[in-house]
Amino acid sequence: MKQRAGFICVIVLAASVIAVAIAQDKEASKPDGPQDCIACHQSGGNFVRNYQMWQKSGHSKALSLLAKAPQASPDCYSCHSDEGFKAKRLGKKVDVAQKDSFNTITCVTCHHLPHDSKYPRQLVDDPETLCTSCHTQRAVLQGKGGKGMDEFRSFHSAVDCISCHMSETNHLMKVIRPDDPDVSDKRNDTCTTCHKDNNRKARLAQLQGWQKSYKEGMDPLQADLTAISAALKTNPSLLDEAAKAKLSDVRFNLSILVRDGSQGAHNIDLTAEILSRSAKDLKEIKAAAGLDKGK
Repeated sequence: MKQRAGFICVIVLAASVIAVAIAQDKEASKPDGPQDCIACHQSGGNFVRNYQMWQKSGHSKALSLLAKAPQASPDCYSCHSDEGFKAKRLGKKVDVAQKDSFNTITCVTCHHLPHDSKYPRQLVDDPETLCTSCHTQRAVLQGKGGKGMDEFRSFHSAVDCISCHMSETNHLMKVIRPDDPDVSDKRNDTCTTCHKDNNRKARLAQLQGWQKSYKEGMDPLQADLTAISAALKTNPSLLDEAAKAKLSDVRFNLSILVRDGSQGAHNIDLTAEILSRSAKDLKEIKAAAGLDKGK
């Protein structure tokens, strides 16, 4: 009986050693980046296409954007590096002291390894959660976040990020505009993915109209902010506390649109409201500061 028990122990021990060896080998062979993924996926036409798109995308350059910011915090690296993003998903802070060994945002940042994810396309999380982990434009689509403002929900607020930014599963993460030179009768622009009328001319006119109104509204407001800031630098007591608080709200609300980066396309109603209110408030602030003389 003792011999049998000893024999079983030996088998269990051997099995454990083998399991550890397999795990270590699996970890050692774990791809570190997209170049390693290519080793297995090079025969897949879509993968190679997506890899080439990734090379031209902002994700491939995410880490290099911090090169000019030597004091970048762990929060910066949580979206600009593979290691930081993975640490954030675990509720941890990445060790910035190791930044020289960090990798940019690659295939293995968003796609699960080993390939046993419960999410589509082996993603490490559901697509919307992945995108909004770093990209904050969802609040703009929902019309939220403006100081002193009600909610101005966009008619695109229910559309998920990848529906527009990954149409045709493109890994540039860019909307294919109706005026994109690669668009043809055989290839849809992003809008046509949902809007089946195929009236590209009308959609382009609408998009251009939104972005034109954004620029026409934003440019003079930014000029006003520059003038007010210069005046306050010369005379910090130029405005009372109420006016300074209003100026702070204007700066914050305009920064929402600047950070959003869509020039009104994500939410034209919120954009119009912020620009209108900011223009009104800045006019009052300039009057209080005596900067509107002669008008």
